[in-house]
Amino acid sequence: MCHLMTMSQMLSPKKIAKKNKLISLGFAISGFLSVLFMVISYFGQSSGNFVMSVDYDAYRRGIVLSNDEAFTTREPQLMTLPVNDARDITYSWIKINDITATDGNFIDPDYDYIAYTFYIKNEGNEAVDVIYSIKISDTQNNLDSSVRVLVIEDGIQTIFQKPDTADENGVYPTYPPTLPETKYFLSNGIITRKKISNFQPNEFRKYSVIVWLEGQDPDTTDAIIGGTMKLQMVFAIDDQTV
Repeated sequence: MCHLMTMSQMLSPKKIAKKNKLISLGFAISGFLSVLFMVISYFGQSSGNFVMSVDYDAYRRGIVLSNDEAFTTREPQLMTLPVNDARDITYSWIKINDITATDGNFIDPDYDYIAYTFYIKNEGNEAVDVIYSIKISDTQNNLDSSVRVLVIEDGIQTIFQKPDTADENGVYPTYPPTLPETKYFLSNGIITRKKISNFQPNEFRKYSVIVWLEGQDPDTTDAIIGGTMKLQMVFAIDDQTV
């Protein structure tokens, strides 16, 4: 009789040990229109959801945020449900197609990670340049060394990670081919920054943001248990061009 091997049976003893890590995840998307839009996520045992206020002046200029493509709702806050007891996973386990097909929160029945899909649109009457950046506002227990941040912008995937460090023999880690190429964080505090040039009236863009603990990273060890991390994804109008 042929027996199928379960995923836990396929893991090495080291990986099984690491599956005991518990990290609580929370993620919120909200309008903070003095800088246009802010997306906040918070990792931590005592974390809740972040809520930011909406600045009327920027909303008046027509930049709106929604968790549905038709923009039937325009809320001052978009917030995910918190994810509890998150354990390390790997990229190939993430249900990318299901996430991008699900507006707002995506809850994976098998694994714990942050996944949220939303849209921004220019409903004003002027073209603007928009800059977005993802920032690390706080981290403890070197959790940022294990985290991967995947941004899917209109179908284009980009994964970000903290730069790897060499071991005591000067050897850098190698990853299996199941892990796509990543880009390094721009600095200790900034993951990425990108400009959306000439954002036209009635133009909209779709984003999916996914955050997880990458189990293939050698920095994903028991040392990160209890670690915390705060992330901000900020969309801001470039006032130099308006």
